[in-house]
Amino acid sequence: MCTSLTLPTLDGYNLFGRTLDLDAHFGEEVILTPKGYPFCFGGGYPQTHHYAMVGTAAEAEGYPLYAEAMNEAGLCMAGLRFAGNAAYADRPETGWLNLAPWELIPYLLCNYTTVTEVRAALGEIRVVGRPVSPDLPVAPLHWHIADRDPAHGELVVEVTARGMAVYDNPVGVLTNNPPFPYQLARLSELAHLSPLAVASRISHPDCCCASLGTGAAGLPGDYSSPSRFVRAATLRRWALAWMDQSGGEGADPTPLFFSLLGAVSPTAGAVLTEEGKAHRTLYACCMDTRSGVYHYRREGDGSVHSVPLGRPAWDGDVLVRV
Repeated sequence: MCTSLTLPTLDGYNLFGRTLDLDAHFGEEVILTPKGYPFCFGGGYPQTHHYAMVGTAAEAEGYPLYAEAMNEAGLCMAGLRFAGNAAYADRPETGWLNLAPWELIPYLLCNYTTVTEVRAALGEIRVVGRPVSPDLPVAPLHWHIADRDPAHGELVVEVTARGMAVYDNPVGVLTNNPPFPYQLARLSELAHLSPLAVASRISHPDCCCASLGTGAAGLPGDYSSPSRFVRAATLRRWALAWMDQSGGEGADPTPLFFSLLGAVSPTAGAVLTEEGKAHRTLYACCMDTRSGVYHYRREGDGSVHSVPLGRPAWDGDVLVRV
């Protein structure tokens, strides 16, 4: 269970972030990868000249396995669980850049700055189901990509048995299953939803429950992936309309972004595994593509912490843990 989204600001740049919902921590920490860290993409020679990046990752074999990250140019990418649909190639093939799923985020953020560049690069990439180590299974993922400029659009990348599909993302949201086109179709069925208050009446003839609280009537409230997709996309659309109407240019949009993420974060005990463990939001993050600041809020901590992606940290060759 995860949700990622963007929020274009009135000042003309994107916020990008996500929730990460699991039933247990996985060794995650905020990691800044400097420009000189040696990545060996596809088992090739080390690349030691690239863009710096920051995000949340677990380290394995000395390698940062990013769940999401932002590079110094404002290109952002998040991987979300896509179990049952993700299907990678069994082996490398000549003529392609063969990357494992865990290499896709760092490779693209190391080398590119815009969605347009990424779209072109994806045409040369083949995703191969190669684990980072024998002890770690290959994660079934799909990816959400955006850059600093909202006018550049956004992408969703899914690798299934049919091959790689690259979709334009007009709604700025990604959750988990089903595949992205089906999520859009479900959203279109609920396009009539409105934030305006509607009059309603409960069973007793003398009691009316019309109030401002009746806005958003019919908006899905459960935590299934399709419902979270509809809820996040709809609330995002209403938030953008409210921003346009109310002005607020120059105001900090970060609190609004975290509020949108909170609307899709499960309440403790509301989503249980078969073993009775609770899925909950381990952390939520917001990447400011203009300032290069990675904001995050961890489970059990109401404070928002901020990590700037800037010198001198990005000039080294050793991972920096926050």
